[in-house]
Amino acid sequence: MSVPNEELERILENLNDKNKVVARSFLSWLLEKQMDEEDEYLTVSDLEAIEKGRIEYQNGQTKSLEELRRELDI
Repeated sequence: MSVPNEELERILENLNDKNKVVARSFLSWLLEKQMDEEDEYLTVSDLEAIEKGRIEYQNGQTKSLEELRRELDI
């Protein structure tokens, strides 16, 4: 299944700044995973872990990769 680039751009444009950070981190991770293992797909447990992380981030229980990098100055 293919998703038009315009649709993805529209979705990203409508995210608030906090969720754009989460989306960027997730998409970077997804791209890295895709390069590592072209034949593998996300499992149900992968998707559950991603959703759990998103909820924890929204509740302020965790930080984004970008926030950690800024704090650690890396």
